Amino acid sequence: MSTTDEGLELVLSEEEFEDEPRLIATHYAGPEEALEMVKAAQLLGLGVRLANRIRPDEDDAESATEEWILDILETPPVVEGDE
Repeated sequence: MSTTDEGLELVLSEEEFEDEPRLIATHYAGPEEALEMVKAAQLLGLGVRLANRIRPDEDDAESATEEWILDILETPPVVEGDE
């Protein structure tokens, strides 16, 4: 068991992470670049976790930018059952 700086206890089970593919890199991109990165990862046999979020514009409170977050993994994750 390890403790974080905030004093919260964090319990990690080796079994939970044993089958998880290793994270190689995290990239932040626009939608077109994200699509190209997903295609490249597929060609290379790498795994990808993809998420998007809206980031408010610092200069203009009425506008925002969509940002895509790609986690590039050593291998595609394996899903068991109907997850």
